[in-house]
Amino acid sequence: MSQKPPTTPPRLLIIDDEPDAGRILSRILGEQGFAVETAASGEEGLRSVERRAPDLVLLDVALPTWDGIETLRRIKALRPQTAVIMMTGHEAVKTAVEAMKCGAYDYLPKPLPMDRLPQILRQALQVRALEQSAFSKMPTRPEPVAPEEMVGQHLSMVAIFDLVRRIAPQDLTVLIRGESGTGKELIARAIHTLSLKREKPFVPVDCASLPEPLFESELFGYERGAFTGADAPKEGRFEQAEGGTLFLDEIGNLTLAAQAKLLRVLQEREIIRLGGKRPIKIHVRILAATNQNLENLMERQLFREDLFHRLNVFSITLPPLRHRGEDVKLLCRFFINRFNQELGKRVCGISDEAMKLLSSYFWPGNVRELENTVKGALLLADEEIFPEHLPEKVQSMGARGGREEAGLPGNGGPLSSGSLREISRRAAEGTEKQLILRTLRETHGNKRASAQRLGIDYKTLFNKLKAFGVTKDQVEEMR
Repeated sequence: MSQKPPTTPPRLLIIDDEPDAGRILSRILGEQGFAVETAASGEEGLRSVERRAPDLVLLDVALPTWDGIETLRRIKALRPQTAVIMMTGHEAVKTAVEAMKCGAYDYLPKPLPMDRLPQILRQALQVRALEQSAFSKMPTRPEPVAPEEMVGQHLSMVAIFDLVRRIAPQDLTVLIRGESGTGKELIARAIHTLSLKREKPFVPVDCASLPEPLFESELFGYERGAFTGADAPKEGRFEQAEGGTLFLDEIGNLTLAAQAKLLRVLQEREIIRLGGKRPIKIHVRILAATNQNLENLMERQLFREDLFHRLNVFSITLPPLRHRGEDVKLLCRFFINRFNQELGKRVCGISDEAMKLLSSYFWPGNVRELENTVKGALLLADEEIFPEHLPEKVQSMGARGGREEAGLPGNGGPLSSGSLREISRRAAEGTEKQLILRTLRETHGNKRASAQRLGIDYKTLFNKLKAFGVTKDQVEEMR
């Protein structure tokens, strides 16, 4: 009977100029299965990184000669795939945010949370392995494994479905981005359904409809007598999601005060009920979603950078429906089948004329608007959906190609000359270029991460940048 080869322990490098701290961490983490090496300075640590290529680095912020940030930059320049966790003896949010921008996986205040440290380190290794897998060459049209309601055959959606399948089993925080109606909650539910937590609760929270006075009681719960009317203790959403997934929808709508409270919970992994004193440990996976540009909110000091980096461990950006026109027909068929069952109807399909209107409409409300449109038309139709069953705006704007809604120039504009095919091609190229540049800005010029978000391979992104005239210097300025 053949024996399995022994598993190689993950290589961990601790860079800390306090010898006692290094020895204690080496002993504790060595007992947890890590192969530990220590270094007392940034220079010594960098030599060790070059020599041994550790899987993970615990790096102190306060170091002689090179400080932690400078050491982090040099490590990332030498071995960008190495996961680095910063250690700081003071709660310096500005330093922590700078570290995250420079590529740190996380930051931990001293004294370190020794009860959770091995778990944090293993999660960092999971992220590292996932990123390496994501950066590997993907097939042209990967075969997705996804819940049945994830409908789409456009390349970008197929790539997203595959990404969902791959990240779902990992206990990672995921930020889902996209316009309203693109299906962010559906993706969140799919991640939960395909995860190891599928038997535990999936608890959604609509942050947009959560008033500031109710934030703590809703998320953290309350004890009896915490306020007038609190006649009995009540669990908050975090406790309701224990062992499962908490989905924070429209996270960009939280006030700064609420963001600070949420950040503390994500850092400490514990809550205190309103009116209570006893901390309650929580074990939930956090998924968040937003239709807002969080980078712009951060520039306007309306969203905390440290919270953003806590949530943005892994990011999925959903394309608007207007960028995946080939999926409109597929989605219509899906919705007709669903609503026929729900409403007891026998509508067999959509006429060619109606389908042309639906395919040329701009869909500002994305998939949600298409769903409502099909449901309304199905209620009016007998056996087939015709143009007269569609809303007036779809009939009129669909006939015009949705130019006004798309914000395209009217008669005489730069896109309005030439054949319809040529106009459409130039409009599509302009939109594609804007999407690529925005993604590059969001990833601080990281072309591999941008390609991953866009659902294309690195070579395709490189060729598109060249075709659009985007220079290497322009990409470097985004870093």
